[in-house]
Amino acid sequence: MSFRVYDRKKKKFIKDNIFLTPDGELVEPKKSLFGNKFTFVDQDRYVYQKYIELNDKNNTPIYIGDYLEAQVAEDRIVQGIVTFAEEISSYIILCFDSGEYFTLGTEVCKYIEVVNNVFDDSKKKR
Repeated sequence: MSFRVYDRKKKKFIKDNIFLTPDGELVEPKKSLFGNKFTFVDQDRYVYQKYIELNDKNNTPIYIGDYLEAQVAEDRIVQGIVTFAEEISSYIILCFDSGEYFTLGTEVCKYIEVVNNVFDDSKKKR
């Protein structure tokens, strides 16, 4: 599974050696007298976002928590956030204004563009 890690303290995505356990916890390698070992990172400080195996129209990877703009049925343009809907086992764009959702990766939802993410307060959509 591909993912990216956001550091809430530094307010940026990081590329440090942080790994994800099968239980969904973030760990990092630490040197010790007995060799390298993994220690848990501060789960309140670091947050991971899963790559959903789709790219937008500009070839930008799409992650859970990204804000998207997409063309849907009848050429309507909607904005929303990427999330996973367990009920239908699919990634969706949940629309900000209407509460509607559209399944990503289908013909119903096309011309997708990442416009922001949940961590960028300066550009949050309403």
